[in-house]
Amino acid sequence: MIAEPGLFFPRGRRCVGRVYICIAVRLINTYAKNAGSIISFGMLLLIQSRYGGIFMYQIAFIAPSKEIAEFAAGICRNRKLEMDVFEGLIEEGVSVAKDLSRRGYQVFISRGGTALALGHEFPDHVIELKMALEDALDAIKQAIPYGNKIEFVSFSNHLQGFEALGPLLNLEISQTVLSRSDDARKVIQAAINRNVKVIIGGVLQVKVARELNLPCVSLGTSEAAIEKAYREARLLLNVILNHERREKEIRTILDLSGEGFIAIDHQSKITLINHFVADWLECDSKLAIGKPIEKAIPVLQSLTEALSGKRPFKDELIRYHGIDCLFQKVAIGGPDHSIGAVGILKDKKKVFHEDQNIRIKLYERGLVAKYHFEDIIGNSIEIQKTKAEAKLYAGADSAVLITGSTGTGKELFAQSIHNESRRRKGPFIAINCASIPESILESELFGYVEGAFTGAKKKGKPGIFEMAKGGTIFLDEIAETPLNLQSKLLRVLQEKCVMRLGDDKVIPIDVRIIAATNHFLINDVKTGAFRSDLYYRLCVLRLYVPSLKQRGRDILVLARHFLIQNQKDPDEFLNESVQSLLLNYEWPGNVRELQNLMERISIIGGGGNTGNVVKEHMEELSSGLEKKSPRLNDSLIRKALEETDGSITSAAKKLGVNRTTIWRHLHRKK
Repeated sequence: MIAEPGLFFPRGRRCVGRVYICIAVRLINTYAKNAGSIISFGMLLLIQSRYGGIFMYQIAFIAPSKEIAEFAAGICRNRKLEMDVFEGLIEEGVSVAKDLSRRGYQVFISRGGTALALGHEFPDHVIELKMALEDALDAIKQAIPYGNKIEFVSFSNHLQGFEALGPLLNLEISQTVLSRSDDARKVIQAAINRNVKVIIGGVLQVKVARELNLPCVSLGTSEAAIEKAYREARLLLNVILNHERREKEIRTILDLSGEGFIAIDHQSKITLINHFVADWLECDSKLAIGKPIEKAIPVLQSLTEALSGKRPFKDELIRYHGIDCLFQKVAIGGPDHSIGAVGILKDKKKVFHEDQNIRIKLYERGLVAKYHFEDIIGNSIEIQKTKAEAKLYAGADSAVLITGSTGTGKELFAQSIHNESRRRKGPFIAINCASIPESILESELFGYVEGAFTGAKKKGKPGIFEMAKGGTIFLDEIAETPLNLQSKLLRVLQEKCVMRLGDDKVIPIDVRIIAATNHFLINDVKTGAFRSDLYYRLCVLRLYVPSLKQRGRDILVLARHFLIQNQKDPDEFLNESVQSLLLNYEWPGNVRELQNLMERISIIGGGGNTGNVVKEHMEELSSGLEKKSPRLNDSLIRKALEETDGSITSAAKKLGVNRTTIWRHLHRKK
């Protein structure tokens, strides 16, 4: 495999014992020659492993022959090139390179079939020695005496264009490029059949040509070609070392994260694995690198699903050696093409405790969404369609406007969308724009700094937009927002930043907005009660929640559900006559009204009294609805505004009407 190892190490690391090792190597070589054999590379490595210091550099020249090795070694000595030279033809060269790689060599230089074979084994770590012009011309000169029909047989196409020299030299020159070493004999035999007189090629081609009795010329390697390849190898080495440094930095960070990380390329081969995964699976991370994940770590082979790039990827619960881990997958690349994937393993207990701590803090502050889509009861086509639409919206991050009558469950849908979204671990803050006095609504939304107004806290206060960082804000009854505040709200949504009252600094925000109203909001836009630009900003995605009457037999499903919640047997209360009453009622208060009624009958109903309670409720509500609200006039509105210090919202509550009704009345008077 290696001849005269001592000749092929022109320079080396200064270390204890190196001189003695070199002497020993030469003595062994001398003995081996006299005995008619050659020292093995394995013996050389054994000496090195025992004493160290022979191998110095990270660049190795794998020469396909002894002559080329000696020539390259001489150049390294004369030019002081920092690379070591070894001998090995194709498969032997690959074997040598593997051993050298384990010793720390990073870049390999070779030519012809050996370079091709090394490139398959060490992608991105091989520099091919390109043939110089003078090398080809010299070979042609040597080939002319054998005949005028010459063929280059090589493993690369670096010699393209030499066919054009033929007519100038009164020669017929052709070229054949080999894709594999096994093709050499077939190609050269074909050249003989075409009456080619002489072959020019590398070590393998020359060997095969001689076996077939065809004249041949060995393609030489110039000093300039070796020096050029060395310069390219130095550049490549710097890139590799920088990459390794960054990789070590990343690996250190990943090891300190307390979570497991594993990465694969587009061929599902493992490219990275941190100590958490290695320890948990009791595997050698070094041996796993480069192997397909389905073979090396079958328990994590589902990571290959992420290579499709199609999201979302389902999280898995994986149990191994008595430990439950949550397995998350992330694609590297675009939605249509992934170049790899990363898997993240988290100890279930740790995740649970962390999540619990976060949840506890959020619950303490009342910033948690309690409801999920599973909590939305109903089998009707209308509600199922609405749920499907809402689940689709949950996967996006755009603003949602939920419309529907009072009591239909708009906040229930808002919370469910939040809990299904990527923001589910963040806060959920609901604010009723009609219930907060206009005078303090702005400070609640945007916050304030110390001294912003009389009564402001010393350290100021963050607004809802700041508190909801990474989460969702639910603006209920958005139609009741004062016009002057609508413009400020619009600016926040457009600029994605907020400014506290009394401050001159902007604070970036990361929130999703879900708004709700029981108004036909576009009518408010037409009358001027609601800004059109804010409407279109909020109404990116629209969700209509059907009324209870539209949901048909969901009325009975919900009635049974509420009775069970109140620890009552539904069959005891919901006889056929009661069911008929429930199904034929209009339900102006929708689900909220039904829930309240079921709570009432669970207390005072039962037996034959249930129907009476239901009828009484319906008659009472119907008579109340028939009563006309007082006719608004200037004096009533003026009096209400005086009694509420000019607050339209408070005056509207006092008169039993919506604030927009008062606003429209005042607007018409102007």
